[in-house]
Amino acid sequence: MTIDDILAPASGGTPIWSAETLPWRLAEVAAAGALGGLLMILAWLGLRPDLAQAVQTPLFWIKVGYAAALALGAGLTACRLARGRARGLLPLMLAACLAGGFLIFGLFQALAMAPQALLQLYWPTALTCIVAILALATPMLLFASYGLASVDPERPRLVGFAGGVACGAVADLVFGLHCPFTTFAFIAPWHTAGALICGGAGLLLVELFGRLRRMRRPLNEEIVIE
Repeated sequence: MTIDDILAPASGGTPIWSAETLPWRLAEVAAAGALGGLLMILAWLGLRPDLAQAVQTPLFWIKVGYAAALALGAGLTACRLARGRARGLLPLMLAACLAGGFLIFGLFQALAMAPQALLQLYWPTALTCIVAILALATPMLLFASYGLASVDPERPRLVGFAGGVACGAVADLVFGLHCPFTTFAFIAPWHTAGALICGGAGLLLVELFGRLRRMRRPLNEEIVIE
């Protein structure tokens, strides 16, 4: 018995992962991943000590809105491409334009900063940020990538990349409860890099799960014939 056999309903109805149920399944994965990420933050990194004051500032919500916009744009693209909808890349392109605007603001802000202050934003803080986002996103990446591969998308690499970016952005959303930085010079390059690395991981995972599914099909067909 394979994972596909377990997930397929006994009554022969719609499977858990299908083109029709894909938006709901991804939303469930994102919600579960955000809750799991919150628990990881509480047990591993801890909440930022000034969180009560930070939520009263507009910069905190700009940071939250940026991560939410990336998650929504990438998630919509993954769903639309997997379901064969026209102009499926449009939401991700809009999210990319937003990221480009953040990067431009970050560049101008970085150019105005003192070298010592700028150095504190880049090493080793940047690596810590990227690793934390990837760690928080890993459970979501595994479940979402398997689900996206299960619907046999026509463009699996793009679907996997978009799904991975969405997972990374959700992880970034949760990571904001720990990360004290609110400057464009930090958020634009490193939080975006974390989401893009998750996108690369999603691309590879969807490819991997897709190959495993194709490898199992001949074996299942041989068993049925016998």
